[in-house]
Amino acid sequence: MAIKNISPSGRIILVLVLLLSVTFLGTLGFYLIEGWPLFDSFYMTLTTIATIGYGEIHPLSTSGRIFNSIVIILGVGVAAYTFMTATRFIIEGELQKMLGQRRLDRKIMKLDGHYIICGNGRIGSLVWKEFHKSGKQFVVVDSDSQALEILEKEHIPFVHGDATQEETLQRAGISRAKGLIATAVSDVSNVYITLISKELKPKIFVLARAETEDSIRNLKRAGADRVVSPYLIGGQYMANIILKPTIMDLLDLAAGERNKDISIQMEGFKIKPGSLLIGTQLKDSRIRTDIGLVVVTIKNPDGNMIFNPPADYVFQTGDILVCIGEDDALEAMKKLSNG
Repeated sequence: MAIKNISPSGRIILVLVLLLSVTFLGTLGFYLIEGWPLFDSFYMTLTTIATIGYGEIHPLSTSGRIFNSIVIILGVGVAAYTFMTATRFIIEGELQKMLGQRRLDRKIMKLDGHYIICGNGRIGSLVWKEFHKSGKQFVVVDSDSQALEILEKEHIPFVHGDATQEETLQRAGISRAKGLIATAVSDVSNVYITLISKELKPKIFVLARAETEDSIRNLKRAGADRVVSPYLIGGQYMANIILKPTIMDLLDLAAGERNKDISIQMEGFKIKPGSLLIGTQLKDSRIRTDIGLVVVTIKNPDGNMIFNPPADYVFQTGDILVCIGEDDALEAMKKLSNG
């Protein structure tokens, strides 16, 4: 591997190894060739490498002078490389980058219940931007340093590494993560990511991207909980704009994609223990009259979906209410459902 391709931490280690090696070899050489005490041999080596020029602490034999010449050549070379490395750290700010990476690693270590986004391509970047706007905790994993530059500028948590490797996912905190989103460009990579993540944490929710129908099947076999094909969804979306324009307008409105002046959105709320809604009928909850929301569907704890729920439906802990309304109403519903 070329020296220019070595990481900053690798260059530091290399400098230390070279300095220690030359010092050790010089000390050992003077000790064996001249028979000097170890400390005198070490001191002679140190002054030679540093090119201080104090002179010989003991007279050197011919063999000693030849050996000393070798130490001078090696020492000057190591000193020059050390100087260049230190200069690069100062000029290019690599030391600051290292310190920043350590702070970032500590930040990732504190994450709990977060999402891991594997891949910062076109799809992955759209995902983390939406997560960032919604305040979700997440960390992005990518092996391309250029793809991570924007994350560094935005102070977004990221891990530089291959998401198909266990060590990379562990650095991203998969043991504490709530879910993983595999958005690598390669379907094969997404299959590997899914397999490894399920092996490391069997119960983690995995959402994976696929380009072909075969990949959708393979990802489901690998354990992906949900598989999304951007091309398939995009094609269906474009067709439905022509075939079902009114429905698509409503969906766009609920997703906040159109009519930015109208702050109507669709969101799901899970009824948690302690909520005032528990044991209350829909008609008595005043969700529509007081809060101003429309309950589109309810998903009960058994997983059953109840569309256009009846007025006498009784709410229970674990129900998920899908509602449409304005931002203020959604925020009020969030407080009501949380208890």
